[in-house]
Amino acid sequence: MAFKIPTLAYTGSIRPITLEKNGKKVIVGGGDSYPFYAFEGEIPHVPKIAIQVPDFTPEEWADACLEPYKDVLGNPVGWAKKAQDVYKADIIFLWLKSTDPNGLNRSADEAAETAKQVLEAIDIPLIVWGSTNVEKDAEVLRKVAMACSGKKVALGPVQEGNHKQIGAQALAYNHMVVASSPIDINLAKQLNILLGNLGVPPENILIDPTTGAIGYGIEYSYSVMERIRQAALTQQDEKLQFPMISNLADEVWKTKEAKLADNPLMGKALNRGVTLEAMTAVTLLLAGADILVMRHPKAIESVRNYIADMSGVSRPALVAVSKEVSKAVPGAVAAVANLPRGIKLDIDIAKIMNAPLTVGSDHVLALVKVSEEGEGGITLSPDAVKTFSAFLEAKKAEVQPAVVSEEAGVKEKKKKKAKEVPPVKILDSWAAPDDNIGEFNYQKEKKQDFSGKQVELLGASYEAGTPERKEDWRQKLRDKEEMIQYLKTGLRYWYSAEVYGSEKRKTPA
Repeated sequence: MAFKIPTLAYTGSIRPITLEKNGKKVIVGGGDSYPFYAFEGEIPHVPKIAIQVPDFTPEEWADACLEPYKDVLGNPVGWAKKAQDVYKADIIFLWLKSTDPNGLNRSADEAAETAKQVLEAIDIPLIVWGSTNVEKDAEVLRKVAMACSGKKVALGPVQEGNHKQIGAQALAYNHMVVASSPIDINLAKQLNILLGNLGVPPENILIDPTTGAIGYGIEYSYSVMERIRQAALTQQDEKLQFPMISNLADEVWKTKEAKLADNPLMGKALNRGVTLEAMTAVTLLLAGADILVMRHPKAIESVRNYIADMSGVSRPALVAVSKEVSKAVPGAVAAVANLPRGIKLDIDIAKIMNAPLTVGSDHVLALVKVSEEGEGGITLSPDAVKTFSAFLEAKKAEVQPAVVSEEAGVKEKKKKKAKEVPPVKILDSWAAPDDNIGEFNYQKEKKQDFSGKQVELLGASYEAGTPERKEDWRQKLRDKEEMIQYLKTGLRYWYSAEVYGSEKRKTPA
């Protein structure tokens, strides 16, 4: 008998909301089950990615996030175009950060003009986001609504303190609103009710329940988003049946872990930040996010692939990536692992870089030419071996030690022979060698199991005898400061007058 997965039928569903620009529609929501529960319901519209575009050059951003846009810094129109054309954004998220009264404090008129120019330059939907200052956003988004009249955009964040002003402008000029509430299901519902009472139609509302990054309060966001989705599906709560947007980019990249420079303990800053953004995005997807506001192209690519895999659709084509890499790398050359000639390798597997990289003992990555056939992937070029040989010759010259003299006072100087460099064999393919380090020969014992069958079990893996001396953790710490730090962070019971660990202390602390 075939196994059948037990399923539930939900009586509620999420409203499908349409964002549109020049006839290009992006639909979010519409699901009638929990995120990616394709076995219980339908996924009519997969989650979308909005790329964050600041209206000025953000000096506090990590270098990793500025690098992909170094040719358009300070140009929000060019930035938005690149996010659309090169990195294939579903939506542009224009962040009017420069209007913050505690920052540059640019005027509402300047911000409205920027929003208008960006809107005219792109062919995909636009979300215009203020500085989160309640009073300034009411002024700025009112001007933006007027400047973008006739072309539907989403205005946010709409908060309880300014919902009347922004909501009225959205009604007057037929725009959408993003209702933003501070991580609370009741406040989220209340704001939706207030907007409804104002006359904003349900098809023009998105929910922003607010979020944090992984390690910075995301569990609260996850819980609230999960409860919103549960109320919408199982309790038919019409005031919560809206798609959710997660503005995660700034929350991730302002964390100290994303901004710390490369170091041996934390690794490379780029990989660390990208991974943190991708992990945060995936967590929010599982909580119910329908729109993700993201920043770094590599994190976006990883999350897109995740969405496709979880939704049961094919991964997005690698469009224009190879051409972009060929422009960025001198001589249209990039470094990837050695491959048989002619074989193609997906870019999400290949490690693109500007120089060869050591991958193991006596192995480095070979140089290959980037394919420009528009099919995605990378092809090993016929001249790869020639280029790689030149690199090896250069490295060989580097390892020749210089002639040095003996200690001062010795009359006769002896010359040391240059260390011979063994000939290098260039491989057409490479595989990681087996790990033969560590031969663990444990003792084994033969015993009978409960049925009387002879079985072989792992024996003692420790040496017999008693310790020569008592181990004391204090002896391993250098000074009082280290001891205090250990006590603060060590895994031990902490007691107070009322609260105890798994055991109750006889003498109160």
